[in-house]
Amino acid sequence: MSPQSLHLRLVRGRSDAGSPSAPIDPIAVLEVDHVLKLELCDALERLADGLPNETDTGLANAAVTVLRRGLPDHIELEERHLFPLLRRRIADDEIFRPVLEQLEYEHEHDDASAIEISEELERLAEVGQARNAEMLGYMLRGFFVTLRRHVYWENAMVLPLARRKLTENDLDELREAVVARSHRHAASRSTDAFIGIRPKTV
Repeated sequence: MSPQSLHLRLVRGRSDAGSPSAPIDPIAVLEVDHVLKLELCDALERLADGLPNETDTGLANAAVTVLRRGLPDHIELEERHLFPLLRRRIADDEIFRPVLEQLEYEHEHDDASAIEISEELERLAEVGQARNAEMLGYMLRGFFVTLRRHVYWENAMVLPLARRKLTENDLDELREAVVARSHRHAASRSTDAFIGIRPKTV
């Protein structure tokens, strides 16, 4: 797969993407983002399994790009748009509001961990070996295990709730945020902001 954002292709790859009769599905875009986050987890697991002797520098560089650009971008879309929209619709839901708070806490942790990991992977890609293979392996495994759990939880709870609760106006607002994100990537030529990373098959 070429280093191109799948959500960008959803917007730009359809001639009718901007027409009122066939608007993009913003929740489907988030589902695609989640697929790519799971591909990132697979890539990080492959890198961890290869330590300390096997180094896929291309995979490490690709993972760095996603960790530094795609992951924060996806988190911003959820926290600035999806979660506030959901809070409007579940204001009286005493059960689900803490769930969103927990997911936001995990976002903050993921963002901080992604910075540390991307720095280590960048060095791995540059010099061909980790500064401390045992430490990096521990960091990678802790990160992709928790990120997978986070994605599974959002897929099972948050996105189905969004499909049930968000109004057409809500979806229009979320759709505008998705399109604006894609336009930013196109303007900056950053089409790799969320890459589909597919580990090599053996």
